[in-house]
Parts: sequence; structure tokens; C-alpha cells
Amino acid sequence: MFRLRWATVLFIFPLCIHSQIKTPLTTHTYELDSRYNQELTFLKNQEKKDPKTTLKSIAELSYYYKDWDTAIAYYERLLLSSPTAENHFKIGVAAARKSLEVSQFFSVPYAVKAIKYVKKAHELEPKKVIFLNLLIQLYAGIPTFLGGSILYAEKKINELMVIDPFEGMMMQAHLFDVKNDYVAAKSKYMEGFSYLKNQFSDPREWISKLNRDMFFVLGRSAAEYNIEAETAGVLLDHYINTFDFLDNYPLEWAYYYRSKIYFYNDRLEEAQRSIRKALETNPAFKEGEELLKTMKFE
Repeated sequence: MFRLRWATVLFIFPLCIHSQIKTPLTTHTYELDSRYNQELTFLKNQEKKDPKTTLKSIAELSYYYKDWDTAIAYYERLLLSSPTAENHFKIGVAAARKSLEVSQFFSVPYAVKAIKYVKKAHELEPKKVIFLNLLIQLYAGIPTFLGGSILYAEKKINELMVIDPFEGMMMQAHLFDVKNDYVAAKSKYMEGFSYLKNQFSDPREWISKLNRDMFFVLGRSAAEYNIEAETAGVLLDHYINTFDFLDNYPLEWAYYYRSKIYFYNDRLEEAQRSIRKALETNPAFKEGEELLKTMKFE
């Protein structure tokens, strides 16, 4: 029916950077997707006959196609019979993603729901890195009056450091970005690169060890802080060349950051080629247009 992959969702909220540009996440116009609507209609008809066996299929299908409201509704129903950490987490992811796709006013109940369910997933499996990552981001990114807390995020980062030092470093860097402490963020990203270099001498080895979100995150940090151009370029190239529907960060933004890395390293023609590919991918990509205007080519 469809191919399901565990969503990494390393940085569920858009990455804040010192140029004040925020990297969005991918969306999908599922309402216009005929395949999705046909499969959803089929499963809902089956649900009337056999709700127990189709409930999870509908939840997974809608999650896959980024129909977050449907995913939330069906995963919440699924919790009644299967209150697993993963199902709680999927609701949290769907709610967090939906909060980014609606106006600030309508995002409030989704943000509250995201914290509730991700925290429960973490309580059920406290050493699961992906749960901790999202929990940290939620508490760091959501206002205090909605339940967010920088202090709580810092506490959870300390726990993460014990479980996975590299992931902890990256979350520390992310939190520094949130705090607008860009000097500390750059230093922490550099520390993360050094850690990986000590583990693997060839950056191509990183590809089999890191999740796809991390390829993008490291590439973005290299572009915005002008560090580790060669290594990050390998990761971004892989992300671009193997991009598919399930990826969390838009392809045009991967080209955008790749272009910056080229540009800052005096590879001007390659920088221009990359940003033009970004604009071919998304002609309405305003940030790409602005970057192209700032480039001076010989």
C-alpha cells in the first residue's frame, strides 16, 4: 500500500539561525493527493467492517502523508488498545508539525498536545534518544505560558549527554541558537564535528551512522557558521541526491545551504548552480532569490 519509515524528526521546530532566517519543514497537500484519498477512503470503508485491524493502518497512512489532524485522531483512538510510547510519540509529532502549519492563534492547542504526548512517550521510554530530542525542542521552543521551559530543556539535555554525547552536543547547539547565543552555538557545532571526526576518519562513513535529519542539520550549521565546508558538503550532497517524500527538510533549502558553503569557499560557479537548482525546485523560494542577488560572480 505505502512505504512507512520511522520519522526521525530531529529538529521538529524550524532551525533558528543568526541571519534570522528559519528553515521550514516539508508539508504535503494531501487533500489533492489522489492516491492518498483513494487509500484513505478504502481503509475507512474497511473500518466499518473491521475497526480493530484498520485503525492502525489509517493512523500510519495519514501520518505518512502528513495529514496531521487525521493522524492525531486515529493514533488517539489507537492508544485505547495500544498505549505504547511510539503511539504517544506519533501524536506528539503530528501535533507539533500541525502547530507549524496553522496561524499562531490556532497553534496553541496543538503545541499543548505535543508537549503532553511527547512527555508521556519519554516517561515510558526515558532513554529513547528521539523522544528526548523532541521533548527538548518542544520545551525550548514553546512559550512558558503554554508549558515551555528553557530550564527543563537544559535538564533534559544533561540526561541526553549521558545517553548519547553527540546528540547531546547537537541539542546544546540548538538551544544556544534558540537563545541567540551564536558564538556558543558555533563552538558547540564545531565540537560536534570534531567528535564525529574522532569516531570516523572519512565523512562518507558518517552517512551510514547518522540519520537524514542530521545530514541537513550539520550542513546548515556549516553554511551559517562557515565551518567544516568539505565534510558538510558531503552530507548535504548525499541528502540532495537521495531526497525523497519522507524527508523533513525541503530540497530547496538543502540546495540553499549547499550554495552558501560553495560561496564562502570561493567556488562561485558551483554556488550559483546550486542556488539556481533551489529556485528550479521552488520558483517561489524568496530566500533563494535574495541569496542569488547577493552573489557577485566573475
